[in-house]
Amino acid sequence: MALSEIDKQLLKRCLDREPRAWEDFVDRFVGLVIHVVNHTGNSRSIQISEQDREDFTAEVFLAILADEFAVLKRFRGASSISTYLTVIARRVVVRELLKRKISAM
Repeated sequence: MALSEIDKQLLKRCLDREPRAWEDFVDRFVGLVIHVVNHTGNSRSIQISEQDREDFTAEVFLAILADEFAVLKRFRGASSISTYLTVIARRVVVRELLKRKISAM
């Protein structure tokens, strides 16, 4: 699926650091990120608490913000932004789950 004009403009606004762009980005994709958090836990038979869900969601958005939006700068439009963010979110959540498993040992 091609990058929609709405998403293209939203990415540009974020990368240009326009006012409210980040808030609009979070508003647009928070539901997707929460879905990925829940699905990732369920697919690994891990019960995710509300606090963990919030923490994992925050970690995903922090990963997107890291290094001045490096994740968004690497997006090449070969897929929809939703597909790209799903992959990013899943990787972040799995990494966080592994960190918690290691620290619990």
